[in-house]
Amino acid sequence: MESRSYNFSTAKKRSTQMESKVIFFPREDESAPRTIILKKECPGELSAFKECVIRTKDESKCMSFKDALLECGKPAFRKANTTPDYQF
Repeated sequence: MESRSYNFSTAKKRSTQMESKVIFFPREDESAPRTIILKKECPGELSAFKECVIRTKDESKCMSFKDALLECGKPAFRKANTTPDYQF
C-alpha cells in the first residue's frame, strides 16, 4: 500500500495563506486618514509630537507627547467612526 501521508496531515504543506510577508500600511503618511483625523481634532498635540521626533530623532524619547496625542485621539477616532456624516 502506498504511503499517503498528505491525506492525514502528517506531511508539512505550505499554505499560500500562511506566508510570513509583512505588509506595511502608510499610517503616518500625511494623506493617511489617521493623520488627517489627528490634524483636524488634535493639531497641537500632533505638531508637538512631530517636533519632538524631528528634534530627538527617536520616538521612544517622546512618549509623553505620544501619550497626550493618544489621549486626544481616542475621542477623535470614536467621533470619526460613529458620526455618519463626519468628513476628514
